Amino acid sequence: RFGQILVAQVLSLGMELRKQQLFALLLQTLHADGAQIDAIYERNDVKLRQKEGMEQGTGFVTLDGLRTDLDGHVTIRENGILYDVDYIHGQKTGFFLDQKYNRLAIQRLCKGKRVLDCFTHMGTFALNAGIAGAAEVTGLDISDYAISQAQENARRNHLENTVHFRCANVFDELPKL
Repeated sequence: RFGQILVAQVLSLGMELRKQQLFALLLQTLHADGAQIDAIYERNDVKLRQKEGMEQGTGFVTLDGLRTDLDGHVTIRENGILYDVDYIHGQKTGFFLDQKYNRLAIQRLCKGKRVLDCFTHMGTFALNAGIAGAAEVTGLDISDYAISQAQENARRNHLENTVHFRCANVFDELPKL
């Protein structure tokens, strides 16, 4: 859940067959808790689905009251850092929410240090290092798009002087470093 947007990735046939019911129940439960949900977006663009005979695809879920005309960007705040999450074109579901506490742990380890963030994606670990006072942070990722997202997130958080990103294959770069 990214604010008022839910992003789902359905990887098993059992869930695929029941997803419309589950989405409706999820909306009902969240609304009962006072949450406003504007859209549900499916990121079913993974080859794993083919193993269960399912097609790959992406798109907005069409249920009453949900929008299907959004641009795929939402701003979230995690551990004091603002991120633009692209849930349509970003990796997997756009952001790895399960890493929140690992990113927070980085903040306790890096004050005054030089930090290398390999496979940086949107720069989440790098930005947590930067906001915690790392002396210098470099983030590497093979994706030009991920690097552009990371650089924008550094600017958004006024960390562009400390946290830098480079498009590179980590496996080629590590021996050089």
